[in-house]
Amino acid sequence: MNVRGSHTMEAPRAVVFAAICDPDALLGIIPGCREIEQVGDAEYRGQISLRLPGVVGTYRTVVRLVDSDPPSYGRLEGELEGTLGTVTGHATFRLAESGGRTTIDYEGQGVVGGPLARLDARFAEGLAGSLIKQGLRNLGSRLKADPAAGTPSDRRQPTREIPA
Repeated sequence: MNVRGSHTMEAPRAVVFAAICDPDALLGIIPGCREIEQVGDAEYRGQISLRLPGVVGTYRTVVRLVDSDPPSYGRLEGELEGTLGTVTGHATFRLAESGGRTTIDYEGQGVVGGPLARLDARFAEGLAGSLIKQGLRNLGSRLKADPAAGTPSDRRQPTREIPA
């Protein structure tokens, strides 16, 4: 499975990069995210509930920022695991700023296992791309409504949950 794309936000790239690394911001922007916790300097664990065709269920996730050059570049590795299967993968993102706006260019690859692997590859890529786009739109809206939402907070956040 491969995904790639681009999205522009009305915020400086340092603010966007900080929001990408902030558990409070991530909890509010990742589609279906029910809890997230920073468990190390660059590692996050959480739970995502999805109600989409072929992928209904709750999934445990681990994401690590394995390489970065703030505020312009990051490389992530992660795993998603639930009763319907697993997804393991990696992604890179680059942030470029122009006139106070930030463009995020991203690309990633994933390997799907278990019953989820039966999904049509194009369907799975489209679904992943749609979730990424929704998350980036959510991040852009959050930063536009509250520019301070991207400022670094205490990185050792306890697990936070959104009511169902």
